Amino acid sequence: MKLLIFSAVMLVLVLNPAHAYLDPGSGSAILQGIIGALAAIAITLKLYWHRLLRFLGLRKPIDDSDDESYDDADQSESRGG
Repeated sequence: MKLLIFSAVMLVLVLNPAHAYLDPGSGSAILQGIIGALAAIAITLKLYWHRLLRFLGLRKPIDDSDDESYDDADQSESRGG
């Protein structure tokens, strides 16, 4: 533990400025990556929203009988009846 603290203190004491430059293209690419990651998270949550609510106990599980009656209604509508 002492070695870890000593290493952290030494690392902070010997830091030098990097003199780095990020051009607008790099900043744009970083921003695009962040926005893309947020969009992917949002789409994933949308796809699994009901499962997440059931897992958290905020929504009751769906009965299988309701799903079968819904499927029958869809099939009759697609046949034109």
